[in-house]
Amino acid sequence: MRVPSPVVRGVVGVWVVAVSATVTSVVPASSWVASMPLRDSLAGRMTGLTFMVFGLGLMVWAWLEVGREVLAGVRHRLIRLTVLWSLPLLLAPPLFSRDAWSYAAQGALVANGFDPYTVGPAALSGRVVEAVDPMWMNTPAPYGPLPLAYGGLAAHLTDNPYVLMLAHRALALLGLVLIAWAVPKIAVACRVDPAVATWLVVANPILITHGLGAAHNDVLMLGLACSAFAVALTGHWGTAAVIAGTAAAVKAPGGLVVIAIAAVMSPLAGRALQRLASLAIAGFLAVLTLVTIGELTGVGSGWLSALDVPGLVRSPLSIANLIGMGTSGVLDWLGAEDAAQQALQIIRLLGILTALGLIAVLGLRSHIHQAARAVGIAMLAVVLLGPTAHDWYFLWCLPFLAVARPGRRLLTALVGVSLVLTIAAPLNSSLRGAVIPILVTTSLVLVVVGTLLGRLRTLQPVRAPRRPRSPQPATPGAAWSAAAAAPPPRPRPQQS
Repeated sequence: MRVPSPVVRGVVGVWVVAVSATVTSVVPASSWVASMPLRDSLAGRMTGLTFMVFGLGLMVWAWLEVGREVLAGVRHRLIRLTVLWSLPLLLAPPLFSRDAWSYAAQGALVANGFDPYTVGPAALSGRVVEAVDPMWMNTPAPYGPLPLAYGGLAAHLTDNPYVLMLAHRALALLGLVLIAWAVPKIAVACRVDPAVATWLVVANPILITHGLGAAHNDVLMLGLACSAFAVALTGHWGTAAVIAGTAAAVKAPGGLVVIAIAAVMSPLAGRALQRLASLAIAGFLAVLTLVTIGELTGVGSGWLSALDVPGLVRSPLSIANLIGMGTSGVLDWLGAEDAAQQALQIIRLLGILTALGLIAVLGLRSHIHQAARAVGIAMLAVVLLGPTAHDWYFLWCLPFLAVARPGRRLLTALVGVSLVLTIAAPLNSSLRGAVIPILVTTSLVLVVVGTLLGRLRTLQPVRAPRRPRSPQPATPGAAWSAAAAAPPPRPRPQQS
């Protein structure tokens, strides 16, 4: 029997995922999806979860096969492939997470005159809050003014939570488009094959399912951050800083791309004062943009006081959480209850301070050829050392590390983490407390992951051939594209 092509396998897989989502995803009780027969029984829900893991496995298998061909030099129409793998999810219920329903409710808060930074969705009633996770019903919004203002505009038009969810998925789709535009341009500047970077980032199932399928606003933040970097490489660092501020107006970590913008403004490392001045200028423009967006939308900047809200989840993906919970458990066992209660908060604070220190070093010392890697490491530090981490937070660092001239180890790590986090996605908050579904889904995930991990050994990184060195590059992007044997001459930036 002939095995279908990877593209076809991926299309079949994503359709299986989309159909399974009607059984496994949390939806408002008033939705017609909530009355589907399979959702009423444990056997039906387990059938949906089984097909969900199977569909995700097909997608990852297809992606790995396409990657092997891309790395071998075979040309693929990767944007077309991404479109085919994304289309079935556009109208599906949100995958793996209830966050999209929270976005809808927070937009409704804005539309009804509430301050989303002081009250939670519990201030509302009706179908718009039916699918909101109870954990977030009384918490303020930790997001920037841009998605909240957008959600408020959408909520003025309708109170249908499904339509509002689709409106936020449209923002994720916009972010995906921006990533698809920016990543190849950054890859060329970094002397990385743009086809490999596009496969590793844009066609990655974790971006398609967690990003677009779950409708997380992280994708819009990431698309704007990547676009800011790509624009900075053309010499328009002023415009890039404004875009960076817009990314931060979605979620705060988007502003970390200022590190790369400053590296473009002062390409050589070792000149701390010059780099500090670049960081100050780019940072000022980004912050000014962020504040302006808050004022123009009327939402304000109260979200800064709610940045600790995600920390209510003690995620094991955060190193700070793991160490803190372990220390707290030991102290509690020893009878030091007061110290046990404070241990987690202290270690979380130390993690944040460590991440900030690393970000400062990266911002001041990374030269232009390391700018992408510096932003990727900074994003990763925020995820691993921050107070909480979700599986889709890995997306923050993926585009920047993918264009950082990855060797075999880094490439294998990026692909391996993408594989595991995609297949394990159904083990989300919607299964909280459901012992049998958790055990069965975990078993299925382990089987599929174990089957696919063996295929990582055949992946080999391929770098784009070096372009001839230009004697006098005209822009920072050209300077980056030149050979790295000697530091490039300082370009003259064109302020926007």
